[in-house]
Amino acid sequence: MANDIIQSEDKLYEDAISIIDSGRKRVIESVYNETTNSYYALGKLIVEIEQNGKLKATYGKKVVENLSKKLTLKYRKGFSTSTLWDCQKFYKKLQSLSGVLDCQKSQSVTGELRFRLSFTHYTYLMRLDDKEMKFYESYAIEQKLSVRELQKAVQNNTILRLEEKKQDSQISQIKPKEIVKDPYILDFLGLEEIKTGEEKVLENKLIEHLEKFLLELGRGFAFVGRQYRLTLSEDSYFADLVFYNIPLKCYVIIELKARKLKHQDLGQLQMYVNYFDREIKDDNDNKTVGILLCNDKNEKVVEYTLPKENNQIFASKYKLYLPTKEELVEELSGEGD
Repeated sequence: MANDIIQSEDKLYEDAISIIDSGRKRVIESVYNETTNSYYALGKLIVEIEQNGKLKATYGKKVVENLSKKLTLKYRKGFSTSTLWDCQKFYKKLQSLSGVLDCQKSQSVTGELRFRLSFTHYTYLMRLDDKEMKFYESYAIEQKLSVRELQKAVQNNTILRLEEKKQDSQISQIKPKEIVKDPYILDFLGLEEIKTGEEKVLENKLIEHLEKFLLELGRGFAFVGRQYRLTLSEDSYFADLVFYNIPLKCYVIIELKARKLKHQDLGQLQMYVNYFDREIKDDNDNKTVGILLCNDKNEKVVEYTLPKENNQIFASKYKLYLPTKEELVEELSGEGD
């Protein structure tokens, strides 16, 4: 019974805090909106006078100074000459960025802007270029930053840090199939043909021209080793070529076949991939990718040998010369299977 009472009082306390905090938040947002709208309207008033030709050079400066004195006399503070000129700049800035800033996306039904930051926030934001102003306005609203916290965020180049994280996130979203080519063009090897079963010839030539092979593989490949030993109990196996792809953060095993692909080849490569996933890769690495590089293949054999949702094992042809336009069209259309 006592526990029920305590829990009930705790719930009452939490609900009360929620009500009060929500109310205070609405009050702050309302104050921000009303005061910032007032400064925005003052800026509009000054600009309209300017456009009517009533404010020119020294005379215009004098009019704003007099207005400042009268407003300060009535309201005591908040309407210095520099503040009024900031109002003018504020209005002009928002007009030039129409539809870009957050406040302009959240207009009321009457067309009035709804501001979620103080005018002091905006006087600081106006010092930034348009892109930064747009970013830091949204960031300050989202993170509920004070003016001091906003200044610190700008000084710490928060925009650059978040863009770097975004780029890293985009890189991590690359799928393995996006790095796999079909066919691979190995014309840099200088070979007219490779006889059936001469995988060693192909492997030696690829190592001899490793730099060019890395270029053909694409972005972010680093060479790990050749004939990589995999020991299973008393049996040893050797993966032809092992690489690491930096954007994908995973090992890539390439098996070479100087002949048409057989379904057993995919099974062997799958075993190598499983071994790397369980014994070699770190927790921070993604799943290993396997590429079966052969001189010919039957797409249906590949399709029915691999799992339906396969995203780790791939079969690609290699070409020892740059294919003609007709051959390339045939490859891409799948008519050569």
